[in-house]
Amino acid sequence: MPRGFLSAFLVFLCCSCLYDQSNSQLSPASCSTSPSSQVSFSRDIFPIIKTNCFQCHDAKNHYGGIVIETYTQIAESGKSGELYNSIQINSSTGKAYMPKGGRLMDCEIALIQAWIKQGALNN
Repeated sequence: MPRGFLSAFLVFLCCSCLYDQSNSQLSPASCSTSPSSQVSFSRDIFPIIKTNCFQCHDAKNHYGGIVIETYTQIAESGKSGELYNSIQINSSTGKAYMPKGGRLMDCEIALIQAWIKQGALNN
């Protein structure tokens, strides 16, 4: 199987479910950090991933074989381009591959992109 196909498949499945925030006890993602400042994995990125991706991509519910619940797994997906490519909004449709059934806020996408560009640090 060509490596490009596998990457595309993983991108497609990266965050395939929208977490039902109405029944969640998780605090909603905050975009109080500016993407032009230092983005923190623990403060900014992990809450976005936890809220939007864990329901389908944790160790228990690893749809498509994708598990992104630890820093290492998330950073690897970020550094490979899979994470950003899966949440990027298509300009013609206004939708992204993930999360399935919804989309991240523009500021959340900008934070993830900034975190990756800043080296996907575990901070």
